[in-house]
Amino acid sequence: MATLTQINVYPIKSLGGISLSHAHVGKTGLAFDRQLMLIDNKGKFVTARKWPHLLGFQVLLNDDGWIVISPDGANLTISKSQFTCAVDVNIWRYEMLAACADDSINRWFSRVLSQDVRLVSVSNESLRFVENSSQALAFSDGYPLLIIGENSLNELNQRASEQSLMAQFRTNLVFDGAPAFIEDTWQRVKIGSVEFEFVKPCERCVMTTVNMTDYSFRQSKEPLATLKTFRADPKGRLMFGENLVARNHGIISVGDEIEVLATHQSINYGEK
Repeated sequence: MATLTQINVYPIKSLGGISLSHAHVGKTGLAFDRQLMLIDNKGKFVTARKWPHLLGFQVLLNDDGWIVISPDGANLTISKSQFTCAVDVNIWRYEMLAACADDSINRWFSRVLSQDVRLVSVSNESLRFVENSSQALAFSDGYPLLIIGENSLNELNQRASEQSLMAQFRTNLVFDGAPAFIEDTWQRVKIGSVEFEFVKPCERCVMTTVNMTDYSFRQSKEPLATLKTFRADPKGRLMFGENLVARNHGIISVGDEIEVLATHQSINYGEK
């Protein structure tokens, strides 16, 4: 039986992640996941697709908020109470309100990034929702949760010219003990006390090609180059991992067995 081996959250969108032994699944997905985000001076969200060095920032949780450590060792402590004024933000095609951090925090990020940016927090007064669903979102791209099997990554690496790490795919949930790409066939599963519904495969982008050592884009374009040979859907989109939503709230833990409640037919990925 498949077993959950990792639970990962990314407190600030596009910055470093944190591995947890257990987590609460709430109204926007995993607690602490993508509750904060950087925006530019026009209110548009900032991501590692354009600024890959963002992935080199480490984010820690403390009792009252977060600690951010830059790649050169500079650190900043952020309190939840430091988000006050409302600001309009744009994330993909969505306009929403968020709570903006105070000037001292924004100056720190602007200085270490050499760009004019602001840090914002999710506002309960202005949430996004998964398309055609009542599932609320924080600052995730389009879905609150992503799952990938360890053997799926192993299969990809066996085919690729350059090895990839699970961290390149920014997945929330990782499991082992099942064949490669078995997650393609899952429709509903139960992990711990939470039941999850699989919504669609995850389309992969240039962000997966960031080298996790120096945070530059790989010239080999791996893993996208290899995904193109065996994981392209009929529209040419490169898929790896599955997006899912939670059907109830509860606790999940590393070591939980994954109970498969329903399956469906996988997309036909034509190999080249």
